[in-house]
Amino acid sequence: MLYFLLIASNILAPLDSLGTKKTTFAKSMIYGEFILPSVQVVDPRSPFHGRTVDILVVDGQVRAIDEANSLSNAPLIEWARGLLLSPGWIDGRARSGAPGHEERENYDSLVAAACNGGFTHVALMPSTHPARDNRPSIEAIPEYDSLAWIPVGALTQGLNGERLAELADMREAGALAFSDDKHPIDHPHTLQLALEYAQGLDARVWSFAMERSLCPMGVAHEGAAALKSGMAVIPRLAETVRVQRDLAIAEYAGGAIHLSGLSCEESVELVRQAKLKGINATADVAIANLVGSESDVETYNTAYKVLPPLRSESDQLALWAGLFDGTIDLVVSDHDPMDHELKNCEWGSASFGAATIERTFGWFRAKQSSQDALELWVEAVAHRARRIFGLGSVTVNVGSPADFTLFRLDGEQKERASLGVNYPDWKQVGRAEGVVLDSAVWQAGS
Repeated sequence: MLYFLLIASNILAPLDSLGTKKTTFAKSMIYGEFILPSVQVVDPRSPFHGRTVDILVVDGQVRAIDEANSLSNAPLIEWARGLLLSPGWIDGRARSGAPGHEERENYDSLVAAACNGGFTHVALMPSTHPARDNRPSIEAIPEYDSLAWIPVGALTQGLNGERLAELADMREAGALAFSDDKHPIDHPHTLQLALEYAQGLDARVWSFAMERSLCPMGVAHEGAAALKSGMAVIPRLAETVRVQRDLAIAEYAGGAIHLSGLSCEESVELVRQAKLKGINATADVAIANLVGSESDVETYNTAYKVLPPLRSESDQLALWAGLFDGTIDLVVSDHDPMDHELKNCEWGSASFGAATIERTFGWFRAKQSSQDALELWVEAVAHRARRIFGLGSVTVNVGSPADFTLFRLDGEQKERASLGVNYPDWKQVGRAEGVVLDSAVWQAGS
């Protein structure tokens, strides 16, 4: 029977006295069946790639795909007509202020921002207060209808880089990877133990490569902008020595390592050579490092103070080359929203981080607008991301789960659902218009 239900916005169901997780819904439309009319498929793995079709979804699954407008009389999602459609995008690295700093971002605002940005899944980093380093903290993440979390558990207790956290318990609770986020693992033996232990859990260990002793007060790339202003620097060496170390440990210990946040040419080459040697390594790059450069620092706008720092144009070109040749697997938003207290201050005192999740696609397209780049985007954020997190494959085909992003190649994302004040102002070309996840349909800006 045809039905739909409108779910109200921003209703957060609390945990009950026993800690049972309540289902939480963001504003979206829930349909038993519906049709996405006249959408153009962008999915090189789909037999419908490049074709304009109607897609019938019934009970969260693609029931039919047709070019002749002869599907059932199910409701039409009219705002989707004429848009491009791909498998749902996955953001491999983002943060919520909850728990502990809900003034920066709460779960509701992050879900709305992610859906506005076109993401159906978000890898939720564990750098919260307290850290997400045990089973209850994974189980306490609220559920939403229009977005699925990819829980990332802390690698060490309290993100302190010393004693391993309760990895097995968190894995059973749903954690799909382990990371101390941007807290580098200073002790080599800790990383070795983590890689060895995680092998038995079929989970990937994420490492942020930065040798803090080489940049204890660093706030910007070691380049012309920092030299001109007298800023303390974060040299490329601080990253590359850790990339080299982490890859050597992974080669010795086995297991699967993910190098998080590559930012310089030398790091790309180290990962490229490691993959050629057969080391089970993957890597990501933050959108800021793909589109921004050290010249942005000259504005002293603290929205551009990110970690790793915005580096030179030659580094940026090397990152793009690594993404195109498969050395770098993922593009991530690295969404890190901040409030006025943390950003409305002088550069040296401001916190690192940028609010990025709503504009990641438009920034990517502004730098690389070719068809090859568009297909690379879909490959990275829809297909490679699913492989790295161990999620099931999704293609645009009959029988597949309804997990789609709807988007256009022009315009820009102006909506700001995120609570973060630290939005960079790079040029955008293209924007997400909405997402479909199972039976839920979300229109950007709704």
